[in-house]
Amino acid sequence: MKPVSEWNESYLGELIKLGVQESLILDYKGSASLGKDSKKTNDISKDVSSFANSAGGILVYGMLEDKHVPTAIDVGVDRNQTTKEWLESIIKSWIQPVVEDLVVKPIDVPTKGKDMVIYAVEIGAATSRAPHQAFDHRYYKRFNFESAPMEDYEVRDLMRRSLEYGKKYGAAWDLNVEVERLIAAVHERGQIDGGQYAPRARLAIGVSNALRSAGSVMALFPKSLRSEVAQLIKQVDQYNSVIETVDPGRREEARLTDRLKMDLANIMQTGFAITGTLASILDREP
Repeated sequence: MKPVSEWNESYLGELIKLGVQESLILDYKGSASLGKDSKKTNDISKDVSSFANSAGGILVYGMLEDKHVPTAIDVGVDRNQTTKEWLESIIKSWIQPVVEDLVVKPIDVPTKGKDMVIYAVEIGAATSRAPHQAFDHRYYKRFNFESAPMEDYEVRDLMRRSLEYGKKYGAAWDLNVEVERLIAAVHERGQIDGGQYAPRARLAIGVSNALRSAGSVMALFPKSLRSEVAQLIKQVDQYNSVIETVDPGRREEARLTDRLKMDLANIMQTGFAITGTLASILDREP
């Protein structure tokens, strides 16, 4: 399914033609569901929070359905009367904490008249801010094509996962800072002329205590990332051991041999692989 930002009237027609059924992550609702009375706005908050508290998904306001299968675009809503800004405001002010991973897309439907639109709302699955509470002070989930109240244990489980995600994000941030520092140090060593003698202390690369003691939080990360961090520290230690012994005829100075230059390149490669993985973790924070 395309991202909501790419939807248009033609794509809505494809959903109907293909009979794309409602599911845990897709729900069709009539345009009348965007009414401005308190019951309708409360229902909007229930539906959006239920998606956020589950796997995320898409709400389509302006689609007729029969037994959960789309049958036609309905009359739509006047974008001047029911604006994108109004819908975003309802979602953001009537749900706590605020749902930030959100896209509201007005889809022009000229076949229904000038200024008539369908609204598609894409909601990301909640992470560090889970769970989200609707306007009636209840928590909802997606269940059997509907928004259903969550059980106490489900709310507690979402809160637990939210705390774990927050710890993981913080650990990823700290680890990224330390690896970026190490990469900068490797880059600086790599600029030294390999034919020139330099103080051994200048050639050596320090691994901070924060990076060496990161094992207490590494369990939060995938096994592949844990292996890469261990490899990085091992590579730096091996490089430093060679720095201590190369050019034995000179007590305080040494040169960056071709082998050491290659070691630096390998350390840099491992460091970039780690920061790339950490970036993907940090990017998932809403």
